[in-house]
Amino acid sequence: MIDLPEPQLEQVRQILRRWVPDRRVAAFGSRVRGGARPHSDLDLLVLGEEPLPLETLFRLKDAFEESDLPFRVDVVDQSRVSPEFHALVREQMEYIQ
Repeated sequence: MIDLPEPQLEQVRQILRRWVPDRRVAAFGSRVRGGARPHSDLDLLVLGEEPLPLETLFRLKDAFEESDLPFRVDVVDQSRVSPEFHALVREQMEYIQ
């Protein structure tokens, strides 16, 4: 379960649907494994074999920064991380889209 109030979770989903509608996205980190504080960041992994175009990645990050979410959202593109990082995240991730 992702530790976010439903209105904030829906806002995250709206941003994801706008910028990466065809990608699976998973949350990981303290918001999934527990121990998150109200202002803890939300870590998101955008899944896909092909790299997310950099312009799309930047626009997605900007959309989260410009939102009124009371916490930071860190976005990671699966194709740009090491297999070791992805293996660690895979054990704790929960799909958000």
